[in-house]
Amino acid sequence: MDKRYINKQVMYNLNLSIQKYSLMKIFFKHILSILLFLILNLNSAVLAQNESIEELIAGEIFDKTISAKEKHFYAVQLENGMAITGKVIQKGIDLVIDVYNPKGELSKQIDSPNGKDGDEQIDITANQSGIYKFVVHSLDKESKKGNYALKVDQIISLSENTKRITKRELPTETLYNLWESTLSNKNAIDNFIAKQSERHIIEPIEGDNDNMLVTYFCVPDHNTEYVMLSGGPDFLGLRFQRLPSTKLHFITQRVPKDARFNYGFNYFILDKAGPNGEIEYRDVIHAYDGTVEMPNAPKQRYIAERENVTKGTLLPTSIKSEFLGEERKITVHTPANYDSTTPHNLLIVFDGESYGARPNRSSRIPTPTIIDNLTAENKITPTVTILVWSMGKRSKDLVSEKFGDFIANELVSWVRSEYNIHPNPDKVVLAGSSRGGFASSFIAFRHSDVIGNVLSQSGSYWIKGTENENHWIYPEENGKLINLYKQSKRLPIKFYMDIGLYDAGASMLGMNRQFRDILELKGYEVDYHEFKGGHNYVNWRGTLSDGLIALIGTE
Repeated sequence: MDKRYINKQVMYNLNLSIQKYSLMKIFFKHILSILLFLILNLNSAVLAQNESIEELIAGEIFDKTISAKEKHFYAVQLENGMAITGKVIQKGIDLVIDVYNPKGELSKQIDSPNGKDGDEQIDITANQSGIYKFVVHSLDKESKKGNYALKVDQIISLSENTKRITKRELPTETLYNLWESTLSNKNAIDNFIAKQSERHIIEPIEGDNDNMLVTYFCVPDHNTEYVMLSGGPDFLGLRFQRLPSTKLHFITQRVPKDARFNYGFNYFILDKAGPNGEIEYRDVIHAYDGTVEMPNAPKQRYIAERENVTKGTLLPTSIKSEFLGEERKITVHTPANYDSTTPHNLLIVFDGESYGARPNRSSRIPTPTIIDNLTAENKITPTVTILVWSMGKRSKDLVSEKFGDFIANELVSWVRSEYNIHPNPDKVVLAGSSRGGFASSFIAFRHSDVIGNVLSQSGSYWIKGTENENHWIYPEENGKLINLYKQSKRLPIKFYMDIGLYDAGASMLGMNRQFRDILELKGYEVDYHEFKGGHNYVNWRGTLSDGLIALIGTE
């Protein structure tokens, strides 16, 4: 046989085999596609064998009648991160929409409290790629037939959905704009921080005339687990969150327009030691302090020096105490043009270092400046002020009976011997903040024949005895001073009290209110105020003048 014929036959058979193989490959490919389609679309957990599935397309509206025992099936193909939005408009039947992910798992049930009429909102973001199934059915299996319209608003791409959800999740337009700018500018965060003088921004709330949004921000160290905000309306702290895909951390809170308070950032650090990081230990770093002053915060008219006001005289000195067994530092402030022939009020202020006792007048509360300005405006009658240095002993002294005896029996007597002080107790004022407020009320209670006025700024009336006898946030019992005043007869003492609404809940705000109530029930004259702030000198520097005007004012 001719070899050429044999070769042709072999080639023909070979080509025929290749064609058959290709046809079989195409056939099996189609079969595989069909099987895959069936697996994706006919999941036994969702679909009955003979049910039809309708594809959800943007802009489509499906008007349907449905009975209590029927189920209507819909599906949409979504890539990971895409979304579908729309709604089911209920007409006389209360419906539920079950949403199944590509694995056939029930991922969400949509059922609003609208009852038989109203909308069931659809807003599903895919967290995996594949076909998502929507099953519409009646909530009540005994209900009558009803109608509904399923409206598909949008099928949203990954990029647009990222922006949509980020805008929805971020509390302010500024944060969203900052995040969006990071998509095209790697220095956006650094540029933003460089432009800010503080670590917070204040923004209006549309339609809200009483409050604004305050957003705090920081870039913590790389080993920071989380950041907490201290201070402000949420006095127990707020946890920061991260601006998506950036190094910036932030938290936003709603704040009244007339608030003023200090705040701080605390970094909670996770450190590791050992060759393979076997040892883990945590630390807290107080990283930042700032002050929020809202637009309508009370004016603090008297805290700044004025060129046209003559300053009084500051005299640092000391007094030997037999009660305390030591020499105690004090600073005396006499008003400008002090007249030794005229009786003066006596003001004694605790924590002198913080209240202006230093010769350069630098302090958190500039008491000498406040006195000078009040005197210049004739808001108070002439007053000699004694600023008592704490000398590192405030926690012990301000709850001590011996310290109170030193104030009433030694210090007041010494001042009367050196200056012309009015002889009546109603011209003597004790003033202090926190424990200093407690001490003022405690010493006046024991020595009302010497001291007739108490100026208490956020007084620590939770104190019962020793440090551990009452919890400073959640006190189990009344502070001892509340009980003393409750159980005694009315004494000739006049009170000015103030306290911040953001000041440690039951122990501070609660106990101050309770102390006020006891005093008023006993018949005391009490000028009581609450401000939108915390346990801060930034508030007390403003309210000191209010208290002085109330107690020794000219009117």
